Amino acid sequence: NDIAVNSIWNILQSILKSRSHFKTNPYKKYSDKECEEFMFELSANKKDTNISILNVNQPNIVFVLLESWSADNVESLGGLEGITPNFKDLEKEGLLFADFYSNGWTSDQGMSSIFSSFPVFPYVAIINQNDKSRKLPCLNKSISKKGYHSSYFFGGQLSYGNIKGYLLSQGFDLVKDENDYKDLPSGRLGVHDEFMFAQFKQELNELPQPFLSALFTISSHSPYDFPAEHKLSFDSKEDKYVNSVAYTDKCLGEFMESVKGEDWYKNTLFVIVADHSHNSPRGWRKAQKERFKIPMLWFGEVLKKDFRGTKNTTLGSHIDIAPTLLAQLNLPNKEYKWGKDLFNPNLEHAVPYAFHKGFGLIRENGYYAFSESYNRIIESHAENKVEEEKIKKQAEMYFQSAFKEYMDL
Repeated sequence: NDIAVNSIWNILQSILKSRSHFKTNPYKKYSDKECEEFMFELSANKKDTNISILNVNQPNIVFVLLESWSADNVESLGGLEGITPNFKDLEKEGLLFADFYSNGWTSDQGMSSIFSSFPVFPYVAIINQNDKSRKLPCLNKSISKKGYHSSYFFGGQLSYGNIKGYLLSQGFDLVKDENDYKDLPSGRLGVHDEFMFAQFKQELNELPQPFLSALFTISSHSPYDFPAEHKLSFDSKEDKYVNSVAYTDKCLGEFMESVKGEDWYKNTLFVIVADHSHNSPRGWRKAQKERFKIPMLWFGEVLKKDFRGTKNTTLGSHIDIAPTLLAQLNLPNKEYKWGKDLFNPNLEHAVPYAFHKGFGLIRENGYYAFSESYNRIIESHAENKVEEEKIKKQAEMYFQSAFKEYMDL
């Protein structure tokens, strides 16, 4: 099956894995018992409470996955002004997550974190290994129990990062990429966002309801050859990137306006979220938590009126999306053990994140990051030294526990 899906990729991965396979846990530092106790404490649900934010039981779910959108592009998240006015308009009727982060730095990492709620590591990506990734839970499989049809659309090549192999092995009913849209206007990487959004609308109109469907945008990825003017300047080497985000924002606004009259619209929850962040004119350090902050907005008439135009300030990340959605659908989410329900006020929250040759952990009272390249701590922030040491230990235990599960799959 792996050879049929993506033969070249899987053969290469098999060769590479045989050369660099981890026979021991590189994060092993504490006893298994100590790590288990920490993870149990972190996942403990002091009171089984869930805040319901939807006014329907079985909404369609549409993901708009925004390529490389940093929170620095969104004013209400402390970002620069004037880049994403359409997103800003959607906020007025949506639910914005104000303290939300990516777990990694690439698109393939983002997909397995969003749909399977699995952490990211510096050196290995589980999505690249079908023998392991297919054993993960996946949002589309969980909601298929309620009769959902699942689909995923991208104007570029889904062979990148083995995303297509992951989606097919996880049982998505329909997966399309640039090979299905050769007639649409394209740039060097694939179909420009304005044309792909229009195509997405057509695809949604043909899907059986209820559906889970995703569009992954492309124009805000280098080389930024989108068909629009570069009007913004922050005197930064990231100006091309910023203008590409502004282009996708315009496409997003036009798409959301265009679908309001469709029969499925009133019963649809839109989850608009970045796949990962990007360098911005702000110039954050590579492991600084602000470097990983991204926008996520839930939008649609299925939101209860009390939650429209509001912010959720709970600390969260990609791995929390699947368990949070499942809780809203009254479906089991226990197998998504690395993520948390963002609408359960009785849970402790943590954001594990990885960067090139390093890892970190964000807690509500501070964060920590360690560079394996330099073998030293490069970020350590808390109220005092005692809390800094506590978060450091928690980060080490978290990654030891997560990598143990990776090895056991």
